Amino acid sequence: MKATDLLKDQHKEVATLFKRIESAKGVVEKNKLFEELAKNIAGHDAIEREIFYPACQKEMGTTDLLGEALVEHGVVEFSLYLADQARGEDDFEFKMTVLREIIEHHVEEEENELFPKIEKALGAEMLEQLGVEMEERFEETKEEDFRPALHENLTQVLAGAMETEPVDSTEKPVAKKTAKKTAKKTTKSSHKKAS
Repeated sequence: MKATDLLKDQHKEVATLFKRIESAKGVVEKNKLFEELAKNIAGHDAIEREIFYPACQKEMGTTDLLGEALVEHGVVEFSLYLADQARGEDDFEFKMTVLREIIEHHVEEEENELFPKIEKALGAEMLEQLGVEMEERFEETKEEDFRPALHENLTQVLAGAMETEPVDSTEKPVAKKTAKKTAKKTTKSSHKKAS
């Protein structure tokens, strides 16, 4: 399956899970469906950040649409984190609504504007190869707890990274240069204010 078709199928699955959560009766059912939704979102995020977007950047450079998509992933991750923290609380529904709206915006831009350009730039053969790799990685991520990778991505995003580095559980994660630069600027600013 082409990478873009795989991603579109995952977008549909996420939309279906949102509807199922909205109509679910009781906290236990909502929590179970939320866990499935979160694993799907985290897995989708992983395959785009680790495999799909880097391949696109290699062929196309960081276009405006691709840059926006990378930034939007950080916003989606933050919203997912907030919803996860709010499970069973009064504000869970509000946080789920925001998460759904952010994802809907991201999906609309990706499918209608970004994917056609990517399909033209990468070609069918490369998209097929990427699709196989992405599907395999997606299944791996769904077997894992989504929270450690989510928290690490958020740490990198909050440090200023537009692109995050995957985490190897045996090593300390390293954010990309953007995060390091931002952290240095923040430290310098703090020192100046303290003086």
